[in-house]
Parts: sequence; C-alpha cells; structure tokens
Amino acid sequence: MDIIKPLFKISSMTLISRLLGFFRDILIAASFGAGEIADAFFIAIKFPNIFRRILAEGALNMSFVPLFSKKLSDPDSAKQFYRDIFNFLFWSLIFIVSIFELFMPFLVYLFAPGFLNSSEKFNLVVDLARISFPYLFFISLTSLLCGVLNSFEKYTLAASLPILVNLFMISALLFIFKNNLSNTEIAAKILMSGFLASGLIQLLICIYACQRLGYLPKISYPKISKNIKDFFRLSFPAIGAGGIIQINILVGSIIASFESKAVSYLYYADRIYQLPLALIGISIGIVLLPRLSKKIENNKSKDIQEMQNKSLELSLILAIPASLGLIYLSYDIIMVLFERYLFDSNDTLATSRVLIIFAMGLPAFVCIKIFQIFFFARENTHIPMRFAFVSVIVNIILSIILFQYIGYLGIAISTTLSSWINLILLFKESIKQKFFAINTAFKKQIFKIILASLSMIFFLFIIKNHLINIEYSFISIVNFLILLFYIVISIIFYAIICNKLNIVKIRELFEK
Repeated sequence: MDIIKPLFKISSMTLISRLLGFFRDILIAASFGAGEIADAFFIAIKFPNIFRRILAEGALNMSFVPLFSKKLSDPDSAKQFYRDIFNFLFWSLIFIVSIFELFMPFLVYLFAPGFLNSSEKFNLVVDLARISFPYLFFISLTSLLCGVLNSFEKYTLAASLPILVNLFMISALLFIFKNNLSNTEIAAKILMSGFLASGLIQLLICIYACQRLGYLPKISYPKISKNIKDFFRLSFPAIGAGGIIQINILVGSIIASFESKAVSYLYYADRIYQLPLALIGISIGIVLLPRLSKKIENNKSKDIQEMQNKSLELSLILAIPASLGLIYLSYDIIMVLFERYLFDSNDTLATSRVLIIFAMGLPAFVCIKIFQIFFFARENTHIPMRFAFVSVIVNIILSIILFQYIGYLGIAISTTLSSWINLILLFKESIKQKFFAINTAFKKQIFKIILASLSMIFFLFIIKNHLINIEYSFISIVNFLILLFYIVISIIFYAIICNKLNIVKIRELFEK
C-alpha cells in the first residue's frame, strides 16, 4: 500500500517529538507537580493549543488540502489559491489574537470558572494565557504552509516541527532547575515564553521551505475572493468536525477547574494517549487526505476503496493493541514517567485511572480521524460537523451529571463515550453514502486483530506476574528500562502473532 512509506516517515518524526514531549512532561511534573501553578499553566497552554487543533488540524488541514491538491494540475491557480488563503488568514489571525489578548480575563472566566475561587490563581492564568496566545498566530500560518508541503508529499519537515516545541520547553525547564525556580510563577512564565518562541521559529522554517518550492507567501490588502469563499464553505463545518476531540477536552477542562488537581490529572493522562493517537490516526490522516483527494478527483473508484479499507484496517491493527496495552500498564506508565518530587503516589493512582478511561476510547479517537477523511476528501464537511455537534452535546450533559458523583473521572468517561457515539454515527453514514463497505474479509481481519491483541495482554500478564516479575525500584532509569522491556516484548509478541495469523506481512507492505 502506497501510504506505508510516507506514514513511516511521519510516524518516526512524531515518535521522536512525543518522546521528547514525555521528557518535557517529566520535567514539568518534577517542577510543578499537580498543584495550583501546574493547573494554571495547563489551562493557559490549552488556549492556543485547543484553538490550534480546532483551526489548524481541523479547518485548515481538512479544508485547504483537498482543494489545494486538486488545483495542483494548474500551478498558477494553485499558487493564487494558496496566497489568497494565506493573506486572509494572516489578517484574520492578527484581529483574533488582538481581541483575545484584550479580553483574556473574560476568556479565562469562560474556560476556567472554577479558578475564580482564588484570585492569585486566576490572575496567573490570565498572565500566562496572554503570553501563550500569540502562538496561535504562528502555528496556524505554519499549519497552512505544512498543508502545502504535505500536498507535495514533503512530509518529513512538517512532521518534525513539533520537535522544536519540546526542545525549546526542555531548555526553559533546565534553566528553571538550574536557577532553583521550581513551582514559582516566574518559572511558569519562563516556560510559556519558550513555548511561544518555538512557534515563531516553526513559521520561519516553513516559509523558507515553501519559498524553495516556489510558494513564498505574500501579504497584501485582504479581500474576499472566490478562493476564500470556497475555502470557508468547507472550513466552518470542519472546525467542529475536525476538532471534536479538542472541543470535548476543552469542555472537560472547564468543568475540571472546579476540582483541585483535576486539570493536571486530565492533562498528564491526555499526554499519554495522545502518543498512539498521533502515531496512528493523525499520521495516517496526514498521508491519506491529499492522496485520497487526488484519486477522487481522477475518479479512480477501485483505488479509492482499497486505500480507504487498508487505511482503516491499518489503524485498527495499531489502535486495538495500543488501547489494551495502555489499560494494562496504566499505573506503571504514570508511575515511571511522572512520580517524583512534587508528583506523589496518590497523583499516580488518580492519573492512571483517567488514562484507563481514555485508553478505552483510543480506537474510537483513531477511527474518527480516518472516517472524517472519507468525507473531507469528498469536500463534505457538513455531515461530520453535525455528528461532532451531537457528540459535544452528549459530552457536556454527561460531564455535568457524572462530575457531581465521581469528579474528574466523570469527565474522562464522558469524553470517551461521546467519541464512540461520534464514531458510530460516522460509520453508519459512510456505509449509507457508500463511502465504505464491510465485507467478510474485513470482519475476519477485525476478529484476528482482537484475538492477537488479547493474546498479547495475556502474554504480558504471564511475563510480568509469573515468569519474570521484575520489581520497580527508586532509581528512575531502572524503572524506565523495566517499563520499556515490557512494552518491547509485547510489541514483538504481537508482531509475531499478526504474522502467524496473516493479519499483516511487513515485507509485503513495503514492497507494494
């Protein structure tokens, strides 16, 4: 399948970025723990990140790439379309960021009303959010430029950019440690400044890369052209559809602000399950969208069905064992990565419970990304938007109800259940629209994937509790190596079972 090699490139860069991200989060946990300053920092950094994922990964990526990919047969038309969108986005983002900076206290009140109980905590969030929010300007333009690079199948540079974010933040955290500033407001501001600086560098790198392709962006007086109208016709629905997980996380953060440490628990658990989500769902989506759009434009129905089915099958081959693995090793993962200094064993237990619930929704989170591509590649963003809206409403209602009885765990449960509802709606509609068809071979593959995944967990249980039973120690590097050993042998065993059951042949994939 021709998406394997580019997928491997993207996943490799994503893995490096996420591993650096884990190291960054380890340092954050050690520096801030799960207290008030940590809660304030995580809420403040959510503002640009949530809007980035909704706008950049949702509207920009899902709307721009299909339209731009189909125009590449006429380079002049493609350049004009790209420059129109970049110019309009440039001025729109300046206006949006300026308004949000001015009304930031109201925004914090809206997204974290529980912080009003502490004026110091509330004011710190406002200060940090004002530092972080211009990142939205840099990263949204960067995402548009990455859409150009991806359409030309220049995946590696775009996929490697998040590495810079982690390197900048790690440098800031090392500075904080060196100067004994841990768990202070000034430390949070230094860390947020490193985050902002990384956005500027990413944008400059992308401008240079696009200039080498002949797509240097130009700034002029903004005007509403046909290109902009076509773009926004798709982008507004895509804002809701493409960013549904982020909208649900935002809803959870608002409600979690009423419970001490809840924001931190949700953040740390979210960071863990985002790794397989990025490696599988997001990476496949990046490769699939421009390629599927081109095949639809050329009306290659056989290739379209094969690419869709293989993409979904590959997603499940990776997502189902990842989900079960995160559930089984949840406590070990949180303990090894975060339990030190200001992050204690009670925090580990609370965060691992959230991770288990998020892991139950991982296959849904991944498959939503794939099924949405089926619609977006056909320039249909309205149907995914409607289903996303249903999912958000369900999430809000369940979160409010469950939070009263089981606190932050209710937020995690609501996020997971609403995502499964969204997937079921997308699945049924894609069959109805004849975008996707289930055959006997696909059903057999799913059964074998589930069997192989359960076999992997049983194997891990035997190894971990009976054959080896290695005890974790107080030495961090030893604990990390123990956890890595369990993960690696599980992956190897799963790969062997997949090969024996003829689920996937690695050699054949790379030969195609």
